[in-house]
Amino acid sequence: MKKHIPNSLTLLNLFSGCCGIVACLQHQYTLVPIFIGISLVADFLDGFVARLLNVKSELGAQLDSLADMTTFGVLPGIMLLSIINYKVNLITGSLSPEVNNLFTGDLLPLLGFVYTLFACLRLAKFNIDTRQTVDFIGLNTPSGAIFILGFYMQFFTDWQFRSNWDFTIYAKIGAMVLPFILAFLMVAEFSMFSLKGNLFSWKQNKFRVLLIISAIPQLIFLKWLGLSTVILSYVIFAFLNNLTSKKIIDPSSF
Repeated sequence: MKKHIPNSLTLLNLFSGCCGIVACLQHQYTLVPIFIGISLVADFLDGFVARLLNVKSELGAQLDSLADMTTFGVLPGIMLLSIINYKVNLITGSLSPEVNNLFTGDLLPLLGFVYTLFACLRLAKFNIDTRQTVDFIGLNTPSGAIFILGFYMQFFTDWQFRSNWDFTIYAKIGAMVLPFILAFLMVAEFSMFSLKGNLFSWKQNKFRVLLIISAIPQLIFLKWLGLSTVILSYVIFAFLNNLTSKKIIDPSSF
């Protein structure tokens, strides 16, 4: 019976991700972070419980990546598509599914799915990469999804942000460029620390501690956008951690 508990949590991740997709497509923006939050908790707990109960399995590992592909791959792609595809009425602040005339043609919003494609590639690489037992190599998909969530929620919930025409245009352009930046980070061959390992060693955890400390004011003062800047800080601290620890990833080892 206990061997089914981790897989049940993984399926909860998948179910919540599916609900998030429906909420995004139905323009229920305030529900999207709730479903992603549930998925993040379930995604953390499934592996933790599997190790705690000593019921890790190959089925669980594959199921986890399939669930992550939906929640942290497909859903963020749809969020980016929504930003590119929506027109903002600068007088009322209302949103319309009509494509903005500035971006002619119906194919540009599909650029959001560039992120989805590389999230799939990143998860497939993770499944066969034996080097990622403690730290990650490249940006993990939950972090990419959190970055996009912050950007998405700031755009759709902050009237002052949307009421400025320049910000609106920059946000749409950003939503078209962002998938390519995150795609590169997800498949890049550089080490990114996780929360695993010896958490009581200052030498090994100084950048983790700095990330947590810096995250608090970002989330307080930047609101939803703080989620994006925290992930940006994570990338920067991971890079600094590599420099100070002289970690070098040999691509030939993959």
